[in-house]
Amino acid sequence: MVSYDTHVKERCFSFLQEDEAQVLLSLMDERICKAGTHLFEKGDPANCLYLVVSGKIAVQKRTGFGERTQVVALLGAGAPVGEGGLLEKKERGSTLLVVQDSKLLVFKRSAFLQLCCENNSLAVKILQWLLERVVVRLQKNSERLAHIL
Repeated sequence: MVSYDTHVKERCFSFLQEDEAQVLLSLMDERICKAGTHLFEKGDPANCLYLVVSGKIAVQKRTGFGERTQVVALLGAGAPVGEGGLLEKKERGSTLLVVQDSKLLVFKRSAFLQLCCENNSLAVKILQWLLERVVVRLQKNSERLAHIL
């Protein structure tokens, strides 16, 4: 089980009560990634969501010019990463490069489904938080696109 400390509370679970965070953490694992490694690559099977406790992760997309890629987002502490991994039969849509040594929490799809069965209200709270984050990302991407066009 992952320990509940100040960094985890402030960076990842500020939207939860301490008892809710403890329940969620009991279902998660911890992963340490070194800078320069890939967290995952486009097309990899998606079976989990990551939460960044510390470090930085770059989201890379192909540009359409051969093998060139472009960083389209830089995610830091508190960011959910790979949220599509909570859905059934998904593949990763981007390549994620660890650009700074990072500590991540891993929330597997199977653990999410268990939470949905055992604590539906907490599962809904997590989904609402994720949806808010996705909406903010989409708004920022739309603004960037509007400046380009």
